[in-house]
Amino acid sequence: MLFAVLKGIHLTAILTTITLFLLRSAWAFQGSPRLRMPVMAWLPHVNDTVLLVSAIATAAVIGQYPFVNSWLTAKVMALVTYIVLGHITLWRSRNNTERAFWFTASLLAFAYIVLVARCHDPRAWLCAQSLLA
Repeated sequence: MLFAVLKGIHLTAILTTITLFLLRSAWAFQGSPRLRMPVMAWLPHVNDTVLLVSAIATAAVIGQYPFVNSWLTAKVMALVTYIVLGHITLWRSRNNTERAFWFTASLLAFAYIVLVARCHDPRAWLCAQSLLA
């Protein structure tokens, strides 16, 4: 029961994270002042905190931990990569050409995280084919 609740919270936070990233990226591409709305200064951080806490709690419940289990280590490393790439996409890109490159890289990192989570294997591309079949 606890696992199901934690997983639901975690999946909801993941969906919220990618939705916020896509929305904020669209605003960045448009040069919209909405990107700097006060709610956008705190909402992503609150959601990411929920995401992190639910991830830690879920890992504890299933008894698998980063730096012990390779698939969780891969997820943590890819998450750090996704955060850095997302930051570059939203705040460091000087033009939309650069932004498009970093945006694509961010989405690839996110896709890798999802595949690793589904497959429980850092070699997610190997099991991606079976998920698509």
